[in-house]
Amino acid sequence: MLIGTISGVFTPILPALMGIGMVKGLIAVLTQVFPAWAASGDMSYTVIYAAGDALIYFLPILVAYTSAQKFKLDPILGMVIGAALVYPDIVAQYPFGPWGVHKFLGLDILVLVQYSGTVLPSIISVWCAAKLYKHFRNSLPSAVKNFLAPFFTLLIMIPATFLVVGPVFGIAGLGIQLGVQSISNVQWVGPIVLGVILGFFWQVLVIFGLHWAVLPIAIAEYATMNPVWGAGVSVLVGAVHPAPFAMTGAVFGMALKVKNMERKSAAIAAGIGGIFGITEPIIYGFTLPKKKPFFQACVVASIFSGLAEFAANFISDGHGFAALPGAMGIFAFPSMFIPGFAGSVANFLIGVISITVATLVTMFLVAATYKPDEAEMRTDAAAVVIDTSKVNTTKAKKVFAPVKGRVLPITQSADPAHQQEAVGKGVCFMPLGGKIYAPFDGTVEMVFDTKHAINIKSHDGVETLIHCGIDTVKLGGKGFTPHVKDAEAVKAGQLILEYDKDIIARAGFNLETQVVITNTGDYTVITQAKTGDCAVGDLILYVE
Repeated sequence: MLIGTISGVFTPILPALMGIGMVKGLIAVLTQVFPAWAASGDMSYTVIYAAGDALIYFLPILVAYTSAQKFKLDPILGMVIGAALVYPDIVAQYPFGPWGVHKFLGLDILVLVQYSGTVLPSIISVWCAAKLYKHFRNSLPSAVKNFLAPFFTLLIMIPATFLVVGPVFGIAGLGIQLGVQSISNVQWVGPIVLGVILGFFWQVLVIFGLHWAVLPIAIAEYATMNPVWGAGVSVLVGAVHPAPFAMTGAVFGMALKVKNMERKSAAIAAGIGGIFGITEPIIYGFTLPKKKPFFQACVVASIFSGLAEFAANFISDGHGFAALPGAMGIFAFPSMFIPGFAGSVANFLIGVISITVATLVTMFLVAATYKPDEAEMRTDAAAVVIDTSKVNTTKAKKVFAPVKGRVLPITQSADPAHQQEAVGKGVCFMPLGGKIYAPFDGTVEMVFDTKHAINIKSHDGVETLIHCGIDTVKLGGKGFTPHVKDAEAVKAGQLILEYDKDIIARAGFNLETQVVITNTGDYTVITQAKTGDCAVGDLILYVE
């Protein structure tokens, strides 16, 4: 349930996440090519950096918005809760250490940690807020509930977020820090154990925003004089490098099996971001929802992190594999050269080989075991043979296309119920535009309360459901504008419904539109008349 919730929350954010992955990769390239650029004072660096970092910095707000949509809370209320976590006066109080204690109503009970870039505080706080808001909406008098329900919800939930939800994850983070330190201090065995544990759990920590808890340990390592390397080197950072590459290999493995070009291209784009160390789009959009590829990537990363530490022990007197401060992803490679260390080249080769092999092993493992769903196997060029030779085209009743787009058999729908023709026989569309037109002359039987679907009956008795999107009932009508009402007579080609594709897509719902004959049992045969690209008014079904 938690995985499903997190994936659902992040689906609307995925396109932007993939975009910032590319931006961060560009910054990494430019700073390598022009090392003085960042320090030059030229605002171009700051502006481009903001383009790549703004989403992560304000992630609590964005996650709160999508969480509110999922938990049926007013999205603006959700955003207020998320915004409180990164409110400037709060940010100014962020501690330099693990946490800071502040007074709340005169008592030293507010434990403050840094919330920029975190996920779970927003999700859990918004979930609780949704419960509170529903309670107040149901219990307060109708005359005052519109303003008192949000008032009480925010008044209770924002302090609770800072007093309870946030500190819980702060303590979890500190526990991670202490655990990692105790392991890394054991010579010879410690680095291997650290590699195995961090290699497996690094991407899990990324999901929960707890990977930031490891960074203070790395900073402490940089400041500590190591007997082998001196100062400025971290074993911990070296241990996590295979993890993002294994996850990148997993998404490339999925891309090899997926036939749908839109899904394939999105997987490749996410994988390119992963090469530069940005794995969030991979995790939330691909490997985590499917579970098995995510687990496989974690296992492979664990194995090769442990092997890298084992091999490096022999060149570092049992201190493992190390790296200098630097970027994640491909631009971490230069950080594996350690100035003044006799085994620097060997350290670099161990790092590059372990990362490369981890990527390839995960890619081929996932490619060999991943089973795409039907929607992922649907190809743009898939040919559907339409045989209308046995149709009595003169006597057959006809249904015309209510929307422009690509038309496919209903059995290729991404909705399992429609795939199995549970509602009736028909077709499905991948629509272009956001307008639905009457498929024949007839009468509107029902406009759904949620406005996402319309039942319409032709003058010759064909009862048809036009259903826009998959699971769009959850939007509660948001983004849909009907132009007809129940019992209204309509003409073929008359505009009956409009919808906002952006609202639906940003909410994470599939835009597929189904046209189904709901009284299928009244007829002998229903034949699809067209496949592929289709214009409004094209003949799509014969009903006999």
